[in-house]
Amino acid sequence: MRTVLVALPGLVLAGIGLTHPHYLDASTAQWWQNMHIILAAIFPLLGAAQWVLLDDSPKYVRYPARVAAFGFVVYYGALDALAGIGGGAMTIANNGRSDADAPIFKIGNQLGTFGAWCFLAASIAIAVCALLKWKLKAIPGAVFLLVGSYLFLDSHIYWPKGVIACTCIALGMAATSYVSAPGRSETDDSTRT
Repeated sequence: MRTVLVALPGLVLAGIGLTHPHYLDASTAQWWQNMHIILAAIFPLLGAAQWVLLDDSPKYVRYPARVAAFGFVVYYGALDALAGIGGGAMTIANNGRSDADAPIFKIGNQLGTFGAWCFLAASIAIAVCALLKWKLKAIPGAVFLLVGSYLFLDSHIYWPKGVIACTCIALGMAATSYVSAPGRSETDDSTRT
């Protein structure tokens, strides 16, 4: 069950990303705003999934990596609140974009960039700890998680790059969860009777 739960946020984000408008104007503003209201509940679940995957990491890695996951939740959430919900609301109110909304998008993007880097930092910690503990079995999860986290730095969930990023994150989290599931030993799947 844990494996499905840590993968689900990335898969939901990838699905929503298929509908994310590439531009904001009067014709896309309503969905832009409503979609980001939905995303405000989904993005924090990515940080929660990182939190769970850090459970069996050494304390000296777990604590700073969980601070990074928390940073992602806070600062990426700020991006979605400002540029997503607020930007959509302003565009609806003004019947289109205006110069007045530029500062909202500027600060939102700055905060979101910092949040995305926090996500990458926590993902690196997860991947390194999994590789050190589970060796070869952790390679697929680590690769997918790191590739997805890197692509996410500048792609949000926009099609195609952002959808690919979120899908890779979901696959990486699922694979990492599977090899590190509680109750599995380092010899599971490698010994036969």
